[in-house]
Amino acid sequence: MIYRKLIVHVIDVDSNIIDGYRNRTVSARCIDKDVCKVISYPEMITLQSDDDNTSTSFEIVIKALFLGVTDLNVIVGDEQLPSFAIRVLRSSHEVKVKQLFTLFLMIFVFIISLMMGTQLEVKRIMDIVRKPIGPTIGLLCQFGMMPIIGFLLAEFGLPEDAISLKMALFAVSTCPGGGKSSFWTIIFGGNLDLSISMTFTQTIAALLMMPLWMSTLGKHFTNVHVRIPFIRIVEGLFGLMIPSIMGMMLTYYRPQYIAYIRVWIKRISWAATIIISILAIYTYHYIFWLLTWPIIICGCSLPWLGYITAFVVALILNQSFKDSLTIAIETGIQNIGIATLLMMWCLPEPESDIAITIIFVTAIMTDKPLVIIYLISRAYTKCCKNNTVQQEDDKSKKIGEISTVTMSTIASGDSKEGNSEEVEKQKSW
Repeated sequence: MIYRKLIVHVIDVDSNIIDGYRNRTVSARCIDKDVCKVISYPEMITLQSDDDNTSTSFEIVIKALFLGVTDLNVIVGDEQLPSFAIRVLRSSHEVKVKQLFTLFLMIFVFIISLMMGTQLEVKRIMDIVRKPIGPTIGLLCQFGMMPIIGFLLAEFGLPEDAISLKMALFAVSTCPGGGKSSFWTIIFGGNLDLSISMTFTQTIAALLMMPLWMSTLGKHFTNVHVRIPFIRIVEGLFGLMIPSIMGMMLTYYRPQYIAYIRVWIKRISWAATIIISILAIYTYHYIFWLLTWPIIICGCSLPWLGYITAFVVALILNQSFKDSLTIAIETGIQNIGIATLLMMWCLPEPESDIAITIIFVTAIMTDKPLVIIYLISRAYTKCCKNNTVQQEDDKSKKIGEISTVTMSTIASGDSKEGNSEEVEKQKSW
């Protein structure tokens, strides 16, 4: 059991009988036994007459077992009372852990955005703006294809009643590129200028495109009780742009820091990737009990299909392999922090915590293909390098042996010529 907090409900029962005293049996149960469990309740109650009706009150002790929403059914005599909604929330300790994790994540995003902003140079950006083929293809893939892919996965890949999960997956698909996309671009030798320019332009475009998608197709996954806070979305996107602008200003006044910061981007990103993964698993450990195959498949498919489709589209549009790789990475790796905040703003607890399940899967699995490809390429490069070194060593050994044989042959030839000259001298003597 993850949650041990006891929740006590006091239920007032009104009955329209006119007799003085009536005894009634009581039964109570939670519909979803994985969410909560009824511990105790009175098996018999006495309804006391009071003027026009009879009433009494009694207590039902409920033990919360897991995060979720369910109904409590209570039957008094032969009459079933209206269901009582039970909402099991996270404990106060886990809420504090979640707040600390969110704070750490915000600090990391700020630092990475600041460092990436230092790699932006106005001259190179203007060169890309004059021929914005790459960023335009990136915008097409990010805000044209990804929301469609996310909608189809949410509509046909997730259960019909999983409205919060569907909304969360679609929200992720509408987010701009970012996160660790520039980091992986550096790792794979992509076009860093294009990557950073795409991140910046997509964040600006998201001010319009994200509210547009959420107000059109996104309404399919909402109801009358859910309101999408468009103003807060815009505020969050503006907040992402501030550290990038600060980084650009830093390099303008201190250009000598560019190369130094570029070295530290890799180190900080690798360290933060490991730390964030560990903290995320600890903070959202309950998610592992909510995982199902549809959630896993849809959460993995969104970024992976983003890589493939964007790479193919870029190649079809005659982009170089380097630029196509950059566009694919930028499309597949999205700034899902915005989607997480959106779920917290839109949905009450515990629906927001449940919706984050599929965002968590997407976040954890987004860069795993890149990690595997990177490790395989490193192993292959190292293996080929060792083979090359071994072949060079074998060549040098053979050359050494040939040189030794040649020198010994020459030496033996010289000794033979010397001996024959001595014999001739003795004969003439």
